[in-house]
Amino acid sequence: MDWKKYEEGSGWDIPFDRKSPIPFVKHCRKPAVTAENYSDLYQLSSDLTVQEKRSAYAKYFALGPACPTEENLRATELGAALDPTAGFPIEDYVKHMDVPGCCSLKTGYCTLPNGVGFAATTVTAPGIRAEVMAHFIEHFNPPEDLYYKIWYPGAHFRHYEASAVEDVGHGMEYLQFVEGLDAEKIGMPIPGHKDPYCIGITGANILARPLHAPESEPVYMAELCYYRQMEDCYETRVNFWIGMHFKDGASRLHLPQGKPVSELFSSALARHSVWETTTFMRNVLAFWRDCQ
Repeated sequence: MDWKKYEEGSGWDIPFDRKSPIPFVKHCRKPAVTAENYSDLYQLSSDLTVQEKRSAYAKYFALGPACPTEENLRATELGAALDPTAGFPIEDYVKHMDVPGCCSLKTGYCTLPNGVGFAATTVTAPGIRAEVMAHFIEHFNPPEDLYYKIWYPGAHFRHYEASAVEDVGHGMEYLQFVEGLDAEKIGMPIPGHKDPYCIGITGANILARPLHAPESEPVYMAELCYYRQMEDCYETRVNFWIGMHFKDGASRLHLPQGKPVSELFSSALARHSVWETTTFMRNVLAFWRDCQ
């Protein structure tokens, strides 16, 4: 597939259910990006503007990133790669996730035998009941770029309707979400047959372009986010497959320069994921407490 034929997507709708709340990004409502805008994106800052600093929500940005658990930090360190057999292809996603207690692999990364980079992360947040997450989704409304900057201070810059600018560990990148993935496309029942706590799956096929070299061929990735709501606990499990897209029920390989994906890339992506998800969960709880 010719990556240059992709156009800016229009996003996808995520139904909101207060009993089974799935978080989604509130984008900046700015016009979609074209290739002519890439140089402008490189000038974006993750710092707050003067206007953003005046917002009542700025205090959540000032909290900074929330530190992941020691277990997640160790599992995402460079040099801590798992055996290639510990990961799994996206075609086996349901088989691994829809089991009692969900997937046994919580956080880690490796390069699969076919050269695809694999990363899995799990962030569990005690105290986040369904009403707590629903309250955050409905009422946490920082304007424009501030919502996304608060999500991961220092690493998030801007989120458009179907793309984003962030630094996942190797410089500023433009991430284009070219096709939404969900439970139906991946073949997952909601709730799961064996994991009744699964309330939904979101995801996308992604093209990642380094903004210091926007004309270079982008990195292909597929991402799936698996949400679990227990009585007094919320859990987000994120999986990445780097060097491929998921189309029509099967992997379509697009390895960078035709070579296996470096563990450096997979480690950085896993580390970014645990930091941003841990920070997001901290913000959900902080906002709830502030509103009581």
